[in-house]
Amino acid sequence: MSLIIDYMKKIFLIFILALFIISCKKEDIKTESGISFTMYYFHPTARCESCINIENFTKELIETKYNKEPKIKFIALNIEDTQNEHFRKDFSLKFSSVVLTKQKDNKEEKYKNLDSIWTYSGNKEGFIKYMDSEIKEFIK
Repeated sequence: MSLIIDYMKKIFLIFILALFIISCKKEDIKTESGISFTMYYFHPTARCESCINIENFTKELIETKYNKEPKIKFIALNIEDTQNEHFRKDFSLKFSSVVLTKQKDNKEEKYKNLDSIWTYSGNKEGFIKYMDSEIKEFIK
């Protein structure tokens, strides 16, 4: 009889543990649902070598490292196109920029202009290291 009771206690504990794990997973899903990230690269029509490097380095990092959760969408936009002019005001842009944004339920929640990109525009390794550090800090 004691053996049966011990067995039932173990089953009960396993059941409680399973319920706890399932409830934690559901909570994780709830807090993450509706959240998305976008990395914008804003550029003018005429671009220099540094501008092209910034786009290429950013695109490569996003497509290779952030193509899984947390997935970041990369979008390059010509800031001189009339349909994109609102971004100048939205993100206080003065020149070519890389901006990381967080949306919750399709509404802009926060953003960060990664303005030190110019320091690393000729140094791919430094650029990737800087960007990766900024992204990790932003998505915490």
